[in-house]
Amino acid sequence: MRCISRINAWLHGWHQFFRIACPGEQFTLRALDAHVRRRLRAILLRHWRRRPTIVRNLIALGVNQRSAWRGVYTGRRSIWALSHTPQVDNALRTRFFTDHGLDSLVVLHRDWHEEIVAPTQRQLAMEWG
Repeated sequence: MRCISRINAWLHGWHQFFRIACPGEQFTLRALDAHVRRRLRAILLRHWRRRPTIVRNLIALGVNQRSAWRGVYTGRRSIWALSHTPQVDNALRTRFFTDHGLDSLVVLHRDWHEEIVAPTQRQLAMEWG
């Protein structure tokens, strides 16, 4: 996907600006990562256009045929609503996007905070005698 390289540039810039956030902000970073992945799922579904094509591609990605048909054809759902159905979530997991080169804010933040090491002070040896 061509847009992943543009998203990665945005994520790296965003992380460079906000990396001073404390390491405890993992929940917020996970939520942002999930939102980016859901948006990418919606973009993929928009590229696939028609519902039969969506079902065919979900089956090719390993979703059960009956489950794929049921998930896509149940009710009148928008592309955004379809992007968070269990069938699409299972077919387009986090691993799918990392294999295609998407960087994670959680991983970027964790790697940056691992590089920060507090200096150690040497202990003075005191001899009693």
